[in-house]
Amino acid sequence: MIELTVLVLLCGGVSADSHSLRYFHTSTTPIPGLPEFVTVGYVDELQIDHYDSDLKKAVPRQSWMAESQGLDYWEEETQKRWFWEEDGKVNIRNVMKQSNQSTGIHTWQMMCGCELRDDGSTEGFTQFGWDGKDLISFDKENMVWVTPVSWGEITKNKWDQNKARNQYWKGYLEGICIEWLKNYLKLGEKELRPVAPSVSFTRRGDSNRLSCVTTGFYPQAIEVTLRRDGVSLDESLSDGILPNHDGTYQTHKWTDVDPEDQAKFSCEVDHSGLKEKMVVFYERKSVSLLPIIVGVLVAFVLLIIAVIVGVVFFKKKAGEKTGYNQAKTSDRGESSSNSSANA
Repeated sequence: MIELTVLVLLCGGVSADSHSLRYFHTSTTPIPGLPEFVTVGYVDELQIDHYDSDLKKAVPRQSWMAESQGLDYWEEETQKRWFWEEDGKVNIRNVMKQSNQSTGIHTWQMMCGCELRDDGSTEGFTQFGWDGKDLISFDKENMVWVTPVSWGEITKNKWDQNKARNQYWKGYLEGICIEWLKNYLKLGEKELRPVAPSVSFTRRGDSNRLSCVTTGFYPQAIEVTLRRDGVSLDESLSDGILPNHDGTYQTHKWTDVDPEDQAKFSCEVDHSGLKEKMVVFYERKSVSLLPIIVGVLVAFVLLIIAVIVGVVFFKKKAGEKTGYNQAKTSDRGESSSNSSANA
C-alpha cells in the first residue's frame, strides 16, 4: 500500500524538463506484520535508499549509491530517519487528539524535496498528510504553514511560532536539497539518462479500435497526442503510464475508427529523450494480389508438369503392348544337331 502511494505521488508534480529529489515518510498506528515507519528517497523515478522501523538502518537501492557513499554517510542517514520515525509517533498522537480520534488505524505522511528545472530555476516543497488527505504544507516564500482543514489550525499556529525551524526548512529546500540533487545526478548519470520511446500503431483484426503504443521510455513524463488529419482527437482514451520490467515506462492511447474512414491518423510524441517531437502515421494494410498471382502460376506449372508426366507414362505403356521378342534360333539348332549325333 505504501509503495502504491509513492508511485501515485511520483506520477505528478514535476515537469518534464526537470529533475527532482524527493523523500516520502510514512508513519502508521501499529499494524501486525507491518513496520510502523517507512521512508524512501527518490531521484526522479529511481529509488535511491530505504529505511524502516524493522530494519533500523538506511540502505542503498542503487548500485551507484552503494559504491559512491561511505559508511559515515549511511550512519548519518540512519540517524536522520530514526529522528523522523520518533517524530511520526508524536505527530500521530497529537493529530488523533486534535481530530477527536481515539482509536482506529491512522497514517501520518510527509513528502519533502526539491526540483531543478532545465532553465536553472528551482522549487522546493514540504507537505504533510493525514489518512491520505492533505493536512498542512510549508509556504517557503512567506515562511508560514498552510492548512486546508479547520482542526489543522492548531498545528499551523504552533509551527508558525517556531521561526528557527521555518528558517531551516527554507534553507534546506532552496540550498541543501538542490546541492544533493546535483550530486546524485552526477553519480547516477548513466541510469538517469533519458531513453527515447518507440512508437507504433496496432489494430486487432476487424476491431475498430486504433491504438498508439508508446513504450521503452524514461523518465515517465511524456505527452502523446492522437490526431486525425492533423487535428487532435480529444476523445481519445489512455490507460495511463505503466512501468516496464526494465525500469522504463509504457503508455497506450486509443480511439475508435470507422473502417471506411480514409483520413490520415497520426501519433505525436514529445519526450525528453527525443531531439524533437516524433510523429508516426498509421498505414492501412492494403490487400495484395501478389500471393494470389503467385499461387495461380504455381498451380498452372504443376498442372503442366502433371500433363507431361501423364503423356510420357501412357506412351510407354502403349509401346509395351504392341512390341515382340525374336526366338533364340541358336538354341534350337544346337538341340537338333546334338540329337542326330547321339543316334
